[in-house]
Amino acid sequence: MGRIAILGGTGPEGIGLGLRFALAGEEVVVGSRAADRAEAAATDMRAKLAGVGCSTSVTGADNASAIDGADIVAVAFPYSGVGDLLPGLAPKLAGKIVLDVINPLIRVKKVFVLEPVAEGSVAEKIQALLPESFVVGAFKNESAEELVEIGHPAEGDVVVCGDHADAKAVVMELIARVKNYRAVDAGALANARFTEGITAMLLNINRRYKAVTSIRILGLDGH
Repeated sequence: MGRIAILGGTGPEGIGLGLRFALAGEEVVVGSRAADRAEAAATDMRAKLAGVGCSTSVTGADNASAIDGADIVAVAFPYSGVGDLLPGLAPKLAGKIVLDVINPLIRVKKVFVLEPVAEGSVAEKIQALLPESFVVGAFKNESAEELVEIGHPAEGDVVVCGDHADAKAVVMELIARVKNYRAVDAGALANARFTEGITAMLLNINRRYKAVTSIRILGLDGH
């Protein structure tokens, strides 16, 4: 069991991932700008986990404190917070695995599109802001709506991108412990720009069909 901090963990994606990580036996620390808001979210998460018989530790803290002792630090706040929050946390994140789950989404005439990112993707931007951290992009195509419904397993393939092989391997091992998820190594961090685009497409499909979709990579049987 490891310890995972989720910065911006009070939003739907952060809560959903925290619940799934806790079910996989990982200690979770919910981070927020305000410690009381983080602890309130953690209290709700503990109650939800208790309902399915899970007693894994879930606590709350301010973002900076949440990082202390974490094996993986996930960033799950809106894209607008990347440039505001991460530079100030760079010293504490040095040497850490940073799991980026952020998509730069905006809506234009009721259609989801990607906000342009000069570096190519949010993952690449975060790596540029945190040169001493090991950034891995993953969980970008997973629905927060599905993640929070812990009464049934989420399913699909989690596409993983990163330039640091050891860090990517750690994240892929974590994914393998989440029931019904399979990790797919998509290569370099630069490929995160494509996974972010897939999320926009999935959301537009969801809106059209009133569905919740995920992805499965075919042809990888036995891997």
